[in-house]
Amino acid sequence: MYKVNETMTGYDLAELLQGESGIFEATSPAGERFQIVSRAGQSISNLRYQPTAKTENSTWRVRKVGELRNEQQTA
Repeated sequence: MYKVNETMTGYDLAELLQGESGIFEATSPAGERFQIVSRAGQSISNLRYQPTAKTENSTWRVRKVGELRNEQQTA
């Protein structure tokens, strides 16, 4: 389980967030930024970036920015 402000990198966003619960900020290999809400026990589809010739870095960077409140966990 990641702690708030902990950053991780990997090739597959779904794999990085597997089993995690919280609010995350993700940066795609192309530099696009996303806010993700992840609940433990719920999965997302495999989301893997397909690099192009312009993109050298093919890893996602994900940082946990917050915890879910109890009522958010069960919704």
